[in-house]
Amino acid sequence: MPSPSRVLRAASTIKWSETLNLPKSTFPARVSAEELGRLRGRCSDELYAWQRTNRAKENEFVLHDGPPYANGAVHVGHALNKVLKDVILRWELARGRRVHYRPGWDCHGLPIELKALQQAITRSNGAKALQDAPKQEAAVATGTGMSAREIRRRARELATETIETQKESFRSWGVMGEWDAPYKTMDKEFEIRQLGVFREMVRKGLISRHHRPVYWSPSSRTALAEAELEYDDNHKCTAAFVKMPFVRLPDVLSTNPSVKTGNISALIWTTKAWTLPANKAIAVKDDLQYTVVELTKPGNTVESAEQLIVAKERVQHVLSHLREGTTARTIVEDVRGAELADGKAACFNLFQGGESPILSADFVTATSGTGLVHMAPGHGMEDYQACQKHGVGPAFAPVDAEGRYTADVFVGGIDSESLVGLDVQTDGVKAVLDLLKSPSGYMPSGMHDGGSSLVLASHTFSHKNPIDWRTKQPVIVRATAQWFADVSAIQERARASLDDVSFIPESGKTRLSSFLSGRSQWCISRQRAWGVPIPALYHRDTGEACISDESVAHIISAIEQRGTDAWCSDPEDEAAWLHPSLEPGKWVKGKDTMDVWFDSGTTWTSLESREDRPVADVYIEGTDQHRGWFQSSLLTHISVQDPADKPTAPYGSLITHGFILDAEGKKMSKSLGNVIAPEQIIDGSLLPPIRPRKQKGKAQAQKTGQADPNKPQYDSMGPDALRLWAASSDYTSDVSIAVPVLQEVQQALQKYRVTFKWLLGVLADYDPTHKFELNKLTTFADRVVLHRLSQTSREIYQAYGDYQFHKATKHINAFCNNDLSAFYFEICKDGLYTGSREVRRRTQGVLAVVLNELMSWLGPLVPHLIEEVWAYMPAAMKTDQEHPLRRIWREPFSVEMDGMESALEDFGRLSTAVKLAQEDARRAGHLKNGLNCKVEIRSPSESIKRWRDELATLLVVSQADLAGDDVSTAASWRSEQQVDSMTVAVMPPDGEKCIRCWKSTATTTDVPCGRCQSVLQEQGHTFA
Repeated sequence: MPSPSRVLRAASTIKWSETLNLPKSTFPARVSAEELGRLRGRCSDELYAWQRTNRAKENEFVLHDGPPYANGAVHVGHALNKVLKDVILRWELARGRRVHYRPGWDCHGLPIELKALQQAITRSNGAKALQDAPKQEAAVATGTGMSAREIRRRARELATETIETQKESFRSWGVMGEWDAPYKTMDKEFEIRQLGVFREMVRKGLISRHHRPVYWSPSSRTALAEAELEYDDNHKCTAAFVKMPFVRLPDVLSTNPSVKTGNISALIWTTKAWTLPANKAIAVKDDLQYTVVELTKPGNTVESAEQLIVAKERVQHVLSHLREGTTARTIVEDVRGAELADGKAACFNLFQGGESPILSADFVTATSGTGLVHMAPGHGMEDYQACQKHGVGPAFAPVDAEGRYTADVFVGGIDSESLVGLDVQTDGVKAVLDLLKSPSGYMPSGMHDGGSSLVLASHTFSHKNPIDWRTKQPVIVRATAQWFADVSAIQERARASLDDVSFIPESGKTRLSSFLSGRSQWCISRQRAWGVPIPALYHRDTGEACISDESVAHIISAIEQRGTDAWCSDPEDEAAWLHPSLEPGKWVKGKDTMDVWFDSGTTWTSLESREDRPVADVYIEGTDQHRGWFQSSLLTHISVQDPADKPTAPYGSLITHGFILDAEGKKMSKSLGNVIAPEQIIDGSLLPPIRPRKQKGKAQAQKTGQADPNKPQYDSMGPDALRLWAASSDYTSDVSIAVPVLQEVQQALQKYRVTFKWLLGVLADYDPTHKFELNKLTTFADRVVLHRLSQTSREIYQAYGDYQFHKATKHINAFCNNDLSAFYFEICKDGLYTGSREVRRRTQGVLAVVLNELMSWLGPLVPHLIEEVWAYMPAAMKTDQEHPLRRIWREPFSVEMDGMESALEDFGRLSTAVKLAQEDARRAGHLKNGLNCKVEIRSPSESIKRWRDELATLLVVSQADLAGDDVSTAASWRSEQQVDSMTVAVMPPDGEKCIRCWKSTATTTDVPCGRCQSVLQEQGHTFA
């Protein structure tokens, strides 16, 4: 070591900052929009194309895209879905798979047709101008005077434009896939494959036409599937207790002298009084106990009292709705439901002038109503099935497509036309109840002798009611002639196929199985213009339907030549659509189109079949698709399989994610004003604006090309912010999005960026040819960070493998914050910046391992950032490794470090005690910089003793000593902390602050410390 005098003379000629190895990197604080575009091209489009060429087809992973509707702008629900899909693809790519992802769009159906009609009426220009507007959609759904051909033209144009708009957004998020060749359900090739599935189902006898009740939307003028329903939880209606006078009493009552044969009724309760004209039966339950009561209202005589049959448990409930003072005298104590449904008893239907038998039905309960249920098989599936079982019919529904009464509603009454044309759900309810209140003109002689109102009581009632998913208007159940797929015939095979499917979350299997079990028939026909036509012909005279295999095959062949638009625009009896076996002029084309869920349910036909494997490895969509796409895909796929073969689902894994909620847990909707657009997450505008470093006038800002300082500026972190939000969310339940959540995402992304910038800076001169064995590193800090890197890598690898990306993100953030920033970086900076060449080289070797592992961890989540990091990596580091987004992550990083857990616990206790003692010293005014102190440790553990020579570096202080039991009294101040049996004391350092490294280890303030002098000599500095 040179003498102090020689060093002092040399010091006057040296700039100390130039002797430090500070980080050197041009990695920017933020990426420019122009550069982001280039990065996206490389990390998405080019990467996808590269792996399709360079990875083996035999090891292909297929993620099948659930098609979004091509009817409007994207929203955060789209973002969650598409980003999750992309993270899965990138993880599988990292595992060495070749990935296949062909995006698709659902182009038919109400969502697009109504938007197209809305556009025509409002003269909105383009898809971007259209917003979800249920009232406007309801207004145009009833018709605009346009022909089917014009509607289809407009719908196709809208879908085409919307696809391009949505595609631009999806690609901007870094989602990779076959964007130049997506599947579209309106393409002729797809329609032909879909019709081929329909034809196969016809061959197997799974398709038939029936007149039965279906969900019907008066506002959209079409049948709807269950997946096309939403629910109004607070629908208000007029509920009524209605008396159904007996035509014939059951034997158990007919011989009872106390029963008034001309003045006894079955009491029913209904929330849909408009269905009473279609009543065909009254349902009871065999094992329920019923009673005959005689009601006497205040002011009435006993002679005028009327008798009612009601479930015994419901008498008090009925009385609670009647005028105070009404009494109920029991006439017959107990009658079993089975005795009432004896095959003889029947009530009178005032509107049809017919008899309604008393039947037994299992769905009747004594928990609501009266225990007797009015059944209208034309307006309820349970009613229909119960009546079918007993041979009661037909499924009568005197309601037209607009939800108004037809002329069949009231037969033979003097006011028979008073109901015709009334909206059944509004004016129709009032009119029906008014007629029932004055029934005397419509009752046969000897029945209901008192002639009093048949409405015992009515009241306002709130309940859950289905609404149209598009117009948000109430939906009714109405019997119409529709085409059905017989789900009951394939139900068991469909459920059996789920045994070979893996579900995330596992509850998805129960949910999907439940929906399958509750569905026996699938109404596949719709009464709209925009869709794939059902290839059915009808006899002009008899109405007979023809869907023979020959006829369907002929129609499909014609569509291959002319397209589906021709079917809708040709004359109804166009001979070109008729198979030669059919007589021209006698058959006409049908107007029904297929359920849009049949469209999307056959998208698996766009995938190649794979031997002994499902056509897709993964389907992932929202949890609502258990009753939608997941189910329709399974049903169509099972339908075309050979019944003798083992049933297979089209997917190997079924993953469901939740819905997007706001900070208060509310579902996002425009009416609540809580909708968030993906662009707001990307541009940072949901977060508080950033503060400008220096205020400038508007003119100066414009002159220099800067943003107007009078307008708020936001910290945009780009599409990786959106991706990180999606990936860090536990998608197995509903996902909240709020400012605090986004701030955490922003901070995490900023931490990644700062971490990479520092790593690139300190590795700028790294020489990777210097090899060393990681498990032979001797410093405690190096061993700790590699031990934690190994642990964290295993946890992240496992989380990715389980598709639990939020757990992977959590582990990454904890490692970056705790193990790197708060521990290793803090410790190693001194050696990197001011230490010897050997120390720097060793530390760089550890940091190079950390950098490479971080890129593997973050590649699936924030590919733009990783692509950018790779672009700025030192050339020497790229020579012996593959691009981080292309390399195969075969296994997590692993290194064996024995005894690290107990040593870490000991060091953690020591570090905490030192920090507490330093904080006490700061509060007392003794200490400003934690580096400039000395730590004295008494009674340390064996592991602490083992690292005694490194303690000052590990604790980031100037000096650390292991002391005996004697307490030093020479220090001017002292701050102590007790940890178990160990005592930690912080005090002034023994040395002076080094002019170069700033540690208090020098002999004088103008001469570098001994370590720095050695490093200066190593750097080639000479001393006079």
